[in-house]
Amino acid sequence: MLNAIRETRSSKDGLHSIKLELPESEYTFEDFNEDNAKKLLEMYLSYHQDDGRPSDVKIHHNANSHMVSITAHLHYLDNSKTTQRTYPSDVF
Repeated sequence: MLNAIRETRSSKDGLHSIKLELPESEYTFEDFNEDNAKKLLEMYLSYHQDDGRPSDVKIHHNANSHMVSITAHLHYLDNSKTTQRTYPSDVF
């Protein structure tokens, strides 16, 4: 799943933003809600050893294009280093 994600980042006035896009068939959660989107984003960031802390997580499901997009702001100041986690092989 994590290998099917397209990532776009931007930064404006010190505020970092991220957008993840993936096919709905790769989205492993049953519900398209912000809690599940945040879990997926945190898993993605951890997998890539990114210490950003997400906020304002939003999810958008486009049924016509069969795509899911997750947007959030990332905060880097005053963060502690995260520990690397391992995930089951079916996540990739």
